[in-house]
Amino acid sequence: MSLPDAKPRRGGVKFALLHHGGCDGTERFHYRVDGAGRWRAALDEEARGQHPRTIDVLLEGDFDRDMPSDSQMEAVKRLLLELKLRYPLLVVGAHRQVRGERTTCPGRRFPMRALAAWAQRDLLAQRDARLAADVERQYSRI
Repeated sequence: MSLPDAKPRRGGVKFALLHHGGCDGTERFHYRVDGAGRWRAALDEEARGQHPRTIDVLLEGDFDRDMPSDSQMEAVKRLLLELKLRYPLLVVGAHRQVRGERTTCPGRRFPMRALAAWAQRDLLAQRDARLAADVERQYSRI
């Protein structure tokens, strides 16, 4: 899945950065989420994507003009949960929050505040519930 010229990541993953289809360099994203809510890996997580120490997630669409679909938002939440399980210190952010970048990405109409609030409130609870269920499943076999 890695691109031939992909650089290896330096340091651990710190952020999951969200982008939209109008963003430059669309081949350098780890995951893509289409309008129907399907996500797929596009670049190995060990490879550096758009930014150092990030997992870059592209949502297909122009969210300066349109809103993401409910299916896309649910898919992004499921993907972020999977990433949070692998990278416990992961922080969810928008491309526009990267210091020195001048962009509206993931778009003016993207509900970043609502997603960030979900990530701070519900993502941790969902991660903990999933981990507890996994532990319970493992110990119930003993």
